[in-house]
Amino acid sequence: MGCLAVYCRELILMQKKMGKLGRVFSSLMFPVIYLFAFSWGLGSRLDVSGGYIPFLAKGILGITVMLNSFQQTSLSASVGRIYFKTFQTLLLSPVSLTQVAGGLVLAGATRGLLLGGLVYGVAWLFFDVPGLTAAAVCGVLLSAFFFAAFGLVIGLWVADPDDLSLVNNFLMTPMIFFGGSFFPEQHFPALVREIVAMLPLSLVNGLLRLPAWGEAALTKAAILLFFSCLMLWLGVRKLAAYNE
Repeated sequence: MGCLAVYCRELILMQKKMGKLGRVFSSLMFPVIYLFAFSWGLGSRLDVSGGYIPFLAKGILGITVMLNSFQQTSLSASVGRIYFKTFQTLLLSPVSLTQVAGGLVLAGATRGLLLGGLVYGVAWLFFDVPGLTAAAVCGVLLSAFFFAAFGLVIGLWVADPDDLSLVNNFLMTPMIFFGGSFFPEQHFPALVREIVAMLPLSLVNGLLRLPAWGEAALTKAAILLFFSCLMLWLGVRKLAAYNE
C-alpha cells in the first residue's frame, strides 16, 4: 500500500504538470516532428525489412518512452529535493524506501507509456503502422521501468537540476542516434556495432522489432530486466544514504 500511495502522489503532481494540453503537445512535439520528417524524407529511400516507416515508428516509440520515463523521475527527485523541499516528506513518511522508490519508478514508467502510446497512435493513424508483437510490448514495458529507475538514480545524484542536461547530452542523445532508432545498426562500422549493442535503448529497439517471442527476445528481455533491477537497487541505496 505504501508503494501505491507514493504512486498516486506522483500521479497527482504529474497531472498538475501535464494536465494542460500545451504541456502534452510540447512533450510530443519532438518525437512527432522526427516521425514525419524522417518518414517523408527517407521513407522511400531506405531499404529496411518490413519497411522503413514501421521501423522508424518503433524507434520513435522507444525514444519517447525513454525520455519521458527518465524525465519524470529525475525531475521529481531533483527539483522536489533541491528547490521545493517536498521530496523530504516521502522519506519522513511511514513507507519503506523500497516502496518509495517503487512508487516513483512506476509513476515515471506510467508517463513514458502514456506518451509513447500517443506517439505510436499518431504513427498508426497517419502511416498505418502495424500493431506491436508480444516481444515489442515486453520491450516497451521494460524500457519504461529501466529509464524511470535510471532517472531516479540520477535525480538523487545531481546537486543541481541543471546538471540533468549533461546526462541528456552525454548519455541520452548518443543512445538516440546510435541505438538503432533511426537507422539499422547494420549500417554502422563493426566496432561501433559491438559497442552500441549493449546500450539499453539498443536492446529495447531490438525487442520492438522482433517479429515474435523467441530465444533472442528472452535474452534481450533478461538483460534489460537485470539492468532495471540494478537501477532500482541503486535508487534504494541512494535513498538510504540521503541526508540534508
